[in-house]
Amino acid sequence: MNSLTKRAFAIFILLSGIVCICGMLLIRLFLHNAGFILSSRQLERKSEELVGNLRICPQDEVSSYLRAFERESGTELFLLSADRIVLDPYTKQPSGKSLPDSGSEYPFRFAGEKTEYFLFVPADLQRSVQIRQAFLRCAPFILAVTILLSLLFAKLFSYWAVQPIRRVSNIAKHMAELDFSWYCPDVREDEIGALSENINLLSDKLQAALNELNDRNQTLQDEIAIEKERERRRMLFLSGVTHELKTPVAIVIGQLEGMQANIGVYRNHEKYLARCAEIMQSLNDFIREILLVSHLDMTDAGPAPRMNLSQAMQELSDDHAAYAEENEITFHAEIPPDLAVSAEPMLLKKALGNILGNAVTHTPAKGDVRVRLQKTDSGAVLTVENSPAQIAPEHLPHVFEAFYRADPAAKQSSGLGLYITATILDLYHMPYRIENTEKGVLFTAKLPDPDDSESIS
Repeated sequence: MNSLTKRAFAIFILLSGIVCICGMLLIRLFLHNAGFILSSRQLERKSEELVGNLRICPQDEVSSYLRAFERESGTELFLLSADRIVLDPYTKQPSGKSLPDSGSEYPFRFAGEKTEYFLFVPADLQRSVQIRQAFLRCAPFILAVTILLSLLFAKLFSYWAVQPIRRVSNIAKHMAELDFSWYCPDVREDEIGALSENINLLSDKLQAALNELNDRNQTLQDEIAIEKERERRRMLFLSGVTHELKTPVAIVIGQLEGMQANIGVYRNHEKYLARCAEIMQSLNDFIREILLVSHLDMTDAGPAPRMNLSQAMQELSDDHAAYAEENEITFHAEIPPDLAVSAEPMLLKKALGNILGNAVTHTPAKGDVRVRLQKTDSGAVLTVENSPAQIAPEHLPHVFEAFYRADPAAKQSSGLGLYITATILDLYHMPYRIENTEKGVLFTAKLPDPDDSESIS
């Protein structure tokens, strides 16, 4: 019997049966003790005991003995005088009653008296027989009704007692399926109420633990995805570095071997040594940029010092304005004073210098470069527009990638300038973008405070 409902039902039926049997035995014992089902021999023995007590008890106790006998035997006593007159046994006065047809007479004298009396005890055993028969007739009916009522109450009791446990079991089943939206509705002050409260508390704690675990798992997945992306970028970067270094190194080796062998044009050592020095200088610059990129990849955006953004932009603008003037390019700069931002000065100047240098480099003669720094509530916005110039739409998504050149013929560029710029701006969470306009190419960067994450719209 594995069902708690069945167990409760069976236990209630067993208890009801025990109570029923005990009740029947108690009723029979009560009737027996009350004299309702006395046998003739028992009645005779009690009568003899009464007569014996009347012979020795004081007069004031006679009435109590007589009443006790009538109550226990269920019969009415009669007192007869010596001349057969029916007397009241309590007052000893003629009662005017007639004797029953059958009974037993017991001669005796009251204590302290010489008058002889006869105690007549009616032998009305028919009443006891009727009571016994009525009891036997009613017993099966009472037993059947008791059994039916026991079955009904056992069913109701087992359902009522087990129903809260069923609800708790159902909620526990949902919790096992990681569904913590169910709550035990039993608000009670007994053990079931305490169990329901503990189940609800367990559900809340498991839900909180699961949410925390999901958050940590999501954070871990994000970190893994970021690390995978970094590894992919490192591999691409390493592949690009290898490719970029291979050609100039091969050229220098070839020229040096030619000069060593004095073959053809390589006899002019001064000319080709100068070319080798030029190539090695470009390689030196390239290696510096590679080292800078490596440094940025290993740098975390920790607390940065406050730098004077206006002063840094003014210095960069002055340097590039001179270069633009040499190439017949008009250079305009609008830089308000006393703008500050949190960033490493050397890194941010490197990023912004790459932007200005890229704009001047890709602007033809008679062109125009406009630099504008604007103060905002959350920091500053920098815009750099050079015209006339355009970037082909297919190149726009890739201009910030390492070693990507929109113009493959531009061998003087390492292809790392905008990549370094993007890396530095990403390090300090500074949104940026580049786009074509009607006049030329526009670069926009937002230089916010460290706690400002709003993006450019």
